[in-house]
Amino acid sequence: MENGAVYSPTTEEHPTTARGARSGLAAYCFLGRLKWHRRTLKVLQLDFYITLGIGCVFLLASIIFVSTHDRTSAELAATVFGFLASSVFLFDFFIMVHEKRQESQLRKPETTTRAEALTEPLTA
Repeated sequence: MENGAVYSPTTEEHPTTARGARSGLAAYCFLGRLKWHRRTLKVLQLDFYITLGIGCVFLLASIIFVSTHDRTSAELAATVFGFLASSVFLFDFFIMVHEKRQESQLRKPETTTRAEALTEPLTA
């Protein structure tokens, strides 16, 4: 153990940079590392953004399809479906935003408006 032999670069025969699913972006996205209640919360957060994304994609696709279709009955039904689907997804997103704001307001403690009550002695 002389001359720095203790400080070898590694003790493995063939070192690798990535070690399974816990490296890089996969470590962040891998839900197995979380406990079950955290997993559920993470999936609900993903649902929030997925709903917004799908609603916007349907709306954009419907607008593009309306401007390029040939006015057949099948194309008209497809555009009506696209606008209805996008409106339902976006409505669901706004309901989620409203519920999330209500939850955050319920968690906030009430503020006291009377500051003089805090300075009065309890024996008075």
